[in-house]
Formats: sequence, C-alpha cells, structure tokens
Amino acid sequence: MARGRLASRHAFIVMAYGDSPFLPACLASIAVQSQRSKTLITTSTPSEFIETCGKAAGTPVIVNPERAGIAGDWNFALRATEVRYVTLAHQDDVYVPTYLARSLDLLGASDDAVLAFTGYYEIDDAGNRRRSRISFAKHALEGAILGTAHEPSARRMRAFLSLGNPLPCSSVTFDRERLTGRMSGFAFSDAFKSNLDWDAWLRLLDAGARFMRTPERLVGRRHNRLTATSALTREGVRRAEDEAIFRRLWPRPLADFIAFAYRAGYQ
Repeated sequence: MARGRLASRHAFIVMAYGDSPFLPACLASIAVQSQRSKTLITTSTPSEFIETCGKAAGTPVIVNPERAGIAGDWNFALRATEVRYVTLAHQDDVYVPTYLARSLDLLGASDDAVLAFTGYYEIDDAGNRRRSRISFAKHALEGAILGTAHEPSARRMRAFLSLGNPLPCSSVTFDRERLTGRMSGFAFSDAFKSNLDWDAWLRLLDAGARFMRTPERLVGRRHNRLTATSALTREGVRRAEDEAIFRRLWPRPLADFIAFAYRAGYQ
C-alpha cells in the first residue's frame, strides 16, 4: 500500500498531562513531518495551557472525563480516533521529520506486523542530544541482539526485552486493525504505572505478534525531574515494577541480580 494512503489513515495522539513546558516542542516536531497526518491531543487534566497549545498548533484537544491513571490515559488515547495507524506521542518527546514516513514504510512492508518501532536518542531540556549510562547500555544491547534487522524474530525480540525496558511507547506506531486481530480487546494494564509498555510488548509476543523496526534514531526522548518516569523512580514504583517483570522473565535470584544492575543506570 502506498505511503500516502497509509498516512491518510494515521494519527499522532499527543498525550498531555499537567502543563508540560515541552508540549509545544512535541507538537512542532509533528507539524514538520515529511509525511503529514492527523494530530490530536488527549488529556485527563484539561487546562488553559493545554488548550492554548492546541489552538496554536491547530490541534484539537479531546478530554478524557475519567482520571483512571496512566494506563487509563494511554488506553483512552489509543481509542480516541477511528484511524487504523496510531502513534501515542509523549508530550516531552520530539520526532525527527522522517519518523512517520519511515514507520509507515515498515508497516507497509509487512503482512502481519502489529506495530513498528524506531530507535531513539536522549535530549536535554533545550532539545540537545545527551547521553546516560542506561541509554548507552540499551543502545548497545539493541545493536548486539537486533543488529540491523527490520523484521526481528520473536526469539530476538524476547531477548531484547529480557534485560530491561528498551522500547519506549513513544517510538511505536500501532496498526490497530492487526493489533485487535492478534489480541482481542488489547489494552495497557493498569497493574503498571512505569512499565505498562514493557508489559504490553511481552504480552503481544506471547500472543504471537510480530514487530517491525528500524535502528534509525528518530525520536528524541527527554528525561528530567518533571517527567512521569522520574517521579515514579523517586517514589520507588519503577524499582518494584522492574523487579516484577524481571521475575516474570528469569528465575528469581537471577532476576533480582539483573534488577539490581539495571537500577545502577537510573536517571
């Protein structure tokens, strides 16, 4: 299927929570994509700031009437439009102009993949690239396990996901038609606040889903004390959820050792 036809059936859903100063940059990066598509903002914390950002970008704001936590917000965003292809954009992140075109090319090249994901890089508050220990380790693992493969096997994907959470949701474009076909009633689990995406990828692999990917780093991810991940780390939620998933993947003594080593790279 031609890329243009796929783009006409795609939407960026920007999930806004609170009044993030980085929301305008996220919207601006979507506005300059080489392949244009629909854009929406969803939020369960409506405010004048979010409305103003939406109006400035010409982007409608859809309010989730329920405050049902992070999973509730993500599931609401995933269902906010009837288009087939959806990218759940996180308000603190930015997208390289070729992100959407490359993601749609990957999905168009597959007969059954439920999602496509790209590589990412970290940015500071000013939008400049930065490095951290954990991102360095994740990139190294990705290169060693997945290499340059665009259609990694289930075995390789499981190995990739077994040593940490290296696949951020903001880098993923979903094929909702194939997603629901593979896992009827798919939803992010409210049992998690930090690792709901990691849990989702593992459940999809268990259901036999296939993923497409490119190692090209097409998403800039921002980490600072304002992000939800940082807050969950400070509160100890991330540590507990990491341990729970590692214990799902490995015998407990080994899982606890891996979780201990993983914590050394926390921001």
